[in-house]
Amino acid sequence: MASTSCEFFIVVLLCGSVMFIKAVSPSLGSAETIQSEASEPNTGTNKQRGSDKNLQKSQINFNNPDLLRELASSLHQPGGAASKVQSRANDADTNLDATLLRQVKVLNRRFRFIVDSELGLTSLQEAYDSLTYEDKQPNAQHQLDQLTANVKSKLKKFVQLLNFDRAVVENLYRIHRSDPITASQSCCKLRHDLFKYDSVFQANITKETACERVSPVTSSNTFNPVKNISQVFKRHQMANPTLKWQYFNSEDGVHIIFPATSYTGTHAHARRCNKDMDMRNEPIYSSTVRPQAKHIVILIDRGSSVSEASLQIAKDAAEVALASLSEKDQVGILSVGSTVQTCLQDGCYDNHLATATLDTKKQLVQYIKTIRRDTGVTNHTLGLQKAFDLLQKSTIPQNINNSITDSVIVYISAGHISEGEDARAIINTVINNNRLFNNRAIVMTYALVQEGITGLEELAFLRDLAELDNGTSYQETYRGNLPPKQKGVMTVLNQMSNLPSTVGRFYTILPLDTSSKPVFSLPHLDTTGGGLILTVSQTCYLNSRLLGIVGLEVNMADLLEDITYFKEGDRSYAFITDMAGFTIMHPSLARPIMASEPPLYADISHFEQSVNFNKVRQSMISGESGTMILQRSANDSTVVHYTWEPVGNAPLSVCVVIMEQDFHLKHLKKMNVPSGRMLLYHRLDLLPSDSMCMHLKQLATTDASTLMLAPSSFSSPFEHLSQSETKLVVQAYMAYLTDNTNLIANPGFKSSIKDDVSAISGLENIWLSQIEKSSLNDYVVRRYLATTSGILTMYPGSRVDKRFDPSKRPWYKRALAHPGRVTISSPYLDMGGAGYIITLSHVVFQGRSSGLHEESDHVVGIMGIDFTIRYFYKVLLEVMPVCKESTVRCFVMDDRGYLIAHPRLVEPVGRGPVEQQHITHQEILVSNDILYHTHLVKKLRCNNYEDRTIQRYYSFNTSLVGVLSNLYHGEYCSKYRIVHVPGTNTFVGVVNDTCSEVTTFCPCSMYDRLCLNCNRMEQTECECPCECELQLDNCHGTLRQGEDRNPSCSDKEENSTLPSVGESITDGLLQCYRYNCKQRKTFSECFGVVDCEWCVATTTSQGKLRKLSNPYCATQRECFGGAVGAKSPYYDEIATDSQTVPFEAHKGAQVGPVAGAFMGVIMALALVIYAYRHHVHNNAQRRREMAQNGSDASVRMSQGDGEAEPEEEEEPENPPPAPGAFGHANILLAALNQPSPYHQRARYGIRVWRHRPGGTPSESDHGYSTMTPHEDSEYQYVEPEPILVHVEPVRHNVEQPPGTLRVKRPKLTAPTATLLDLSHPISHDMSDVPPRLDPPPQTVLPSRRSLIKAQVHAMDTMC
Repeated sequence: MASTSCEFFIVVLLCGSVMFIKAVSPSLGSAETIQSEASEPNTGTNKQRGSDKNLQKSQINFNNPDLLRELASSLHQPGGAASKVQSRANDADTNLDATLLRQVKVLNRRFRFIVDSELGLTSLQEAYDSLTYEDKQPNAQHQLDQLTANVKSKLKKFVQLLNFDRAVVENLYRIHRSDPITASQSCCKLRHDLFKYDSVFQANITKETACERVSPVTSSNTFNPVKNISQVFKRHQMANPTLKWQYFNSEDGVHIIFPATSYTGTHAHARRCNKDMDMRNEPIYSSTVRPQAKHIVILIDRGSSVSEASLQIAKDAAEVALASLSEKDQVGILSVGSTVQTCLQDGCYDNHLATATLDTKKQLVQYIKTIRRDTGVTNHTLGLQKAFDLLQKSTIPQNINNSITDSVIVYISAGHISEGEDARAIINTVINNNRLFNNRAIVMTYALVQEGITGLEELAFLRDLAELDNGTSYQETYRGNLPPKQKGVMTVLNQMSNLPSTVGRFYTILPLDTSSKPVFSLPHLDTTGGGLILTVSQTCYLNSRLLGIVGLEVNMADLLEDITYFKEGDRSYAFITDMAGFTIMHPSLARPIMASEPPLYADISHFEQSVNFNKVRQSMISGESGTMILQRSANDSTVVHYTWEPVGNAPLSVCVVIMEQDFHLKHLKKMNVPSGRMLLYHRLDLLPSDSMCMHLKQLATTDASTLMLAPSSFSSPFEHLSQSETKLVVQAYMAYLTDNTNLIANPGFKSSIKDDVSAISGLENIWLSQIEKSSLNDYVVRRYLATTSGILTMYPGSRVDKRFDPSKRPWYKRALAHPGRVTISSPYLDMGGAGYIITLSHVVFQGRSSGLHEESDHVVGIMGIDFTIRYFYKVLLEVMPVCKESTVRCFVMDDRGYLIAHPRLVEPVGRGPVEQQHITHQEILVSNDILYHTHLVKKLRCNNYEDRTIQRYYSFNTSLVGVLSNLYHGEYCSKYRIVHVPGTNTFVGVVNDTCSEVTTFCPCSMYDRLCLNCNRMEQTECECPCECELQLDNCHGTLRQGEDRNPSCSDKEENSTLPSVGESITDGLLQCYRYNCKQRKTFSECFGVVDCEWCVATTTSQGKLRKLSNPYCATQRECFGGAVGAKSPYYDEIATDSQTVPFEAHKGAQVGPVAGAFMGVIMALALVIYAYRHHVHNNAQRRREMAQNGSDASVRMSQGDGEAEPEEEEEPENPPPAPGAFGHANILLAALNQPSPYHQRARYGIRVWRHRPGGTPSESDHGYSTMTPHEDSEYQYVEPEPILVHVEPVRHNVEQPPGTLRVKRPKLTAPTATLLDLSHPISHDMSDVPPRLDPPPQTVLPSRRSLIKAQVHAMDTMC
């Protein structure tokens, strides 16, 4: 009887599955084969597809793994029905994978055709292969000598100017000592019409005069040589055009600066005229007049005797004292109450002084702002003892005979002493600790005077503390030749005090250094104008009297131009450090001319991680020269050659790094420009012609390609950038480059530029010839080539920004990282006005006579071609027609996981697509699963020392072979396939998704790039690319956590900008190309065409989308992104009225097939339940009879949560179990009558949610979003677990918390999802159907489980 029931159960289950499949299959349809593959013979495969098209969509899986194994052992008999179904399903998967592999090969051929033919790579590579080369072994030492000599000569010149200025100031003071010069010319009171913006200074200036700013506490008869010294500064400027600011800062508080400026710097850190300024409180001044390294401890009294107003004064005073310190100094901040506290942001602050870098001072200022009054009295002894402990631990012990006073304790206090303390004992503590410190410390006290509270006793205590005066009753311990103690000074502070001129000058108590040597600062942001500068300053004395300092500021872009643009091959580079190991310039840092934020100094060891590099570093900071060959890294056997030497007249050291591959370089032999060849420089505005037109927003011409020379092409890049290009200059460029007589002088190019220009001179004809016959002209934005030497040529010929550096662009860097492959960039906004574009790029190798190239060959250039983002998606639809199916999404991503093509990137959403969209943003189901494919993707980290972040990113294996599909999380409603496109850096994904709701997400910040959890990074935990704070030990400059020892991130990518052109030139110019958007009547004619959009929706006044009743084609300005009235990123949208109907983002599915499918399942389940109940009822009857007869039945626990089966229908709902009722296990259909076990136990669930205290439905979820269009959750995400989702959507006795991440969708044509058979043609024409407008499904991919809506938890063993 039992055997019969089991057989009946299996038969019914299979019948129900077949009914379900037959009902669903017609609505799924099948995929059409691509045109280019249709002609290939494939008859055998087609026959098999015809027989298996339904079977490939049927899989029997169960939620319970134990039951699955039981069924497998009983059903998988040789020749059985189940084995046949499995065999056919495997065959279908094999055919599907084979079809995908063929289609990505077609994509590869399409991309290769574009690069070889449309871009002309094949022809240009053949041209390079035909050229003649000569070997040129790089001489690292010679190159290093040149770099060092250039830096040294520039600094020598600036030091000579500085000495001249110092002599002028000292003579002026000597001559006018009896009759001081007091003429005034305030910078903030000069007429505005005198000033003009200067790109080098990045401020409004006048080079006709100097101006001054005076401290508020400076008297009117103070020495002020502003008019006398103006002419000196002016002559310096005329002789040295690259020189920036020159100034004189007097000890009395007068700041004279040339050129005169109105302080209009555009960055956030720029000085302003509406703020008082005392340059004596600046690090440059303090480090020049007191050049020794200073060790400073600032104590803030926060005891109960200090009022709130006085505490605020103390905090302001501490910030002013902190601001005067330079990177040569060390500092610590202590707040003293009943206990001593310090900044906890870095644990080292409690045990060590920190280097006073900008980063350190920023952290300490944040701490100062958090100081609050203590309820207890101030323990002065405890605070001062802590200060000396920090000094002892942070300084190098000095010989008692050569001890120098270099430490200051700044104590800002009310001076109130508790009853338990004695003033004399406190002072004695300081005296004793200072003696142990060789009397190197001076105590400066600042009395917080509170009216009615502060008395003579408090003032006397602070005075005696500063002077270390303990009276006569205390006998000091004698210590040999101990230097005498240095007395400090007490200063009274109140609300009327000028803190910069009092507390800000605490350092003046330290001894003067009258040697008057030049002092070099670290690079810093120009707060008067903009850009990175290095200050060289020197003190001025007259008979040992300090008059002030003279200084000049060197543009770092000028000083380091040779190091910044150093190139020897395509891999070698140079860097420079100071004698403390701080990195001044390195390829991982941005170019100085592009800097907009103050630099954060990092040790060179963070950037150079070769094995044993510490030996190189130690030699460099010791001022030595040397050379060493090291291994690139522990995992990379590449050999690296380091050669270094000091600059000599400055505390700097330069190093040249040559890779092993670059020791086999070849250079072009002398070439001539082909006769009759005319070159056109990109400055069309300087050489106007009748052929000029507007290519979208760029001044352009279609008659020829244009030539642009990047800064790296010039012998002096900064000179080129700082000087204006005129018509004569441009004509000189072109005359030299086209001269074959060698009679025209080189206007400033590097020696190899002329030959490189000659080598690419034939590229223009290749492009023009291809354009005449190309079928892609409507989709191509531009073509271009950038050589490694800095030459850029493009068509249509267009003007480019002067500072543009192609080597900093993503398309250039990606091609260089994947030599020999077609590299495709993710979408980005075109500066020329084409909207969002995608670039295909490929390297050009150094020529070989054989014409055969390897990835290790040297690269001489990168070719690129820009397409519209919609054209790329159009190509995807043409090659893979299955992508048009309603339940299928196709996407293309690059090797970092950033989407190149995706339905979401081209659908109308009332705005343009967002750049840098990652697979974790749009395909969460796939993202959660592919992380388990460790051979496909790795989660990696790198350190960005420029902004102190750890960057987390994905790296995909471009050597992948075959097709990947669902691994562990194969949800019944979503299946995917991912395959690498051979010969490229891209991957194609196909997702068939019929999920009705979203139940998981990848954490992504809505406000910034911060990671959700910076304490861990697991390979299998999905998260968007993000960043964490890089924890540095500010006391020692090392990484705070050893696990943060990651590789340095690659050099920073730079954005391109559109240069401004006068309206007098552009007015009246026609567009170069007429794309005739209005005349394109169908979707296929319009979609992807440059400057055209297929308008399908309009934006209402409420910002919502409404569907157009009659879609049409228009320009981007009218409907950017396909939505009429959408905001354009170029801010040039135009308003228009259109007939609209309510916008439907989702198209309803047909009901008939779905209803039939569900009816089949319900009938199958009803039969199963009937058979099951009949079988169990008979078994229960037998067990009761056996129990009554005293039979010894075996007892076995049920797996159905301990519930017994009811004996009779008329019995109570929950009767006690009958004797022997647990003798056999039960089959429970938990999906019908039990809560899902995945919701009952948190460790099996997708998520555990906890309501935040005090949370309301209106609160957000801390800025983290699933990137789906629904409201944020007011429930807090606790822990993302491995994804296991129940199959049955009905949940009894479990109420989902409000805000659970879920996206409802209309019912689709199929309740299950298997990837469509890509081998069959689609039955209906979709060529004119735009991509659907619904957002992409985002849900969980559990492991391959049941397609049947039932959960079988146990099976009766008697069966």
